[in-house]
Amino acid sequence: MSSSNANEGPISIGQTHQLFLDDYLIESREKLSLVVNPVKKHPENPVIHPELPWEPRGYIAYGSVTWDEEDGLYKAWCQDVGGRNVGGANEDTKRTGLFYFTSEDGINWHRPELDVITFGDVCTNIVALVMDSQHPAAWPYCQEFFGVSKDPSERDPERRYKMGYLYLDRPYEGDDGDPDHPGEQRGLGVAFSPDGIHWTPRDTWVTHATIDGSTCWMWDPRLSKWVIYGRDRHIAPDVAEKWGNHPEFEHHWGRAVKRAESEDFLSWEPDWGEPILHIDTEDGPGHEIYGMNVFPYEDIYIGLVQMFYCYADNVSLDIQLAVSRDGIHFDRLSDRSPFIPIGGVGAWDRMNHSAANNPPLRVGDELRFYYGGRNYRHSAPYKFADDGQDATEHYIAGVGIGTVLVDRFAGLAATFDTGRLVTKPLQLDTGVLHVNANVKFGTLHVSVLDVEGNPLPDLETHISGLDAVDIPLDLPDLTHSSAGPVRLAITIANGHLYSLWVE
Repeated sequence: MSSSNANEGPISIGQTHQLFLDDYLIESREKLSLVVNPVKKHPENPVIHPELPWEPRGYIAYGSVTWDEEDGLYKAWCQDVGGRNVGGANEDTKRTGLFYFTSEDGINWHRPELDVITFGDVCTNIVALVMDSQHPAAWPYCQEFFGVSKDPSERDPERRYKMGYLYLDRPYEGDDGDPDHPGEQRGLGVAFSPDGIHWTPRDTWVTHATIDGSTCWMWDPRLSKWVIYGRDRHIAPDVAEKWGNHPEFEHHWGRAVKRAESEDFLSWEPDWGEPILHIDTEDGPGHEIYGMNVFPYEDIYIGLVQMFYCYADNVSLDIQLAVSRDGIHFDRLSDRSPFIPIGGVGAWDRMNHSAANNPPLRVGDELRFYYGGRNYRHSAPYKFADDGQDATEHYIAGVGIGTVLVDRFAGLAATFDTGRLVTKPLQLDTGVLHVNANVKFGTLHVSVLDVEGNPLPDLETHISGLDAVDIPLDLPDLTHSSAGPVRLAITIANGHLYSLWVE
């Protein structure tokens, strides 16, 4: 067997978990399918929803849900939808506000009574209002909230918390306005806070790397920079050629994702962002990529891709998965089935999903994904009797939790017909080889090969009847069992393999 990795050298395998979301480790495989593992929705969903008489009709995850290690609290910032009057007909919060919640367990949430936004003698947990609220404390040029991050490394205590929002100025006559929205200036607005409650917004936009909603960002420790994934517009030529004459392509806005970087959350390069992800010819004429939340995970980047399906017989949004090795070039996984699927008839989250602007939170061996769900459809040129806009429930939107076990975003699956993979040459650290696998009703067999593909004597092991996120394999220390790099041959029957590592 010849190595396609020969010019690059062996891949070092240590304590960093190697997930099988792409073919980075794989030289060859047969009868193995990469299968997305949808989240398990929490039985208490939605965990954030209206409870008090003055609250809005619903909340969505246009915001963030985080664990604050310093304060020992879960904290959430969520935008409202379908608002109600507070304190009388002349004090209308219907447009949009950002609400602050706290929790000890991330499931049961408190509403702190704050003095930031008050209505008469009513204290609320609102920390910001958009520009066209009738309240005097509303922020000028703020159209929509994106999320909040706490920055422990920030030296200025007044900027410990960072917020992003959609900056919108109209009518605007400058020559640097948004070409996709004539007469408007759009971009990323930012605000800072010492405590996540009392905010000071900047008086202008800081980058055009977002021109619309569904914008996310992350702190990338590999780059030591903030990275934003904003909404762009881009239609690839081959997509236009395939669907240009289709009647449902007529309403296609070309929503896509672009990327920019910053060291201080204020100066971003490139200013207009770089397009990195858009629909392709495998998508349908009404598909668009509405946004993407990206986070580093082990040695890769995971993208939660918000997909918009705009069709005459269906308008909905769900969350798919994407993977990248550099945070720039992303591939959506397998058959592009949803990672956070919409609910069925009667469900609170049956039509419209958005991911919170933060990485999943690890609790024990689970990863918690907080997401917004709605029981009504996104606005579209198509009209439905079943659009949910006039729903009479006490809420029409909420924030829920979906969980997967660590590393189990998607896995290599084989039937009883048995699948097999052979890795590229690996340089294994000193220690025991571990896998994350489910072969409770199947088997997994690992053999060690030399780089030419020849089995090494007495270096194989077999497991069955196990489903665990950490399974140590009964193999000797491979760094002392062979001269130089090795390959692994792994066969699976009626099971899933998610990751491997050495420790």
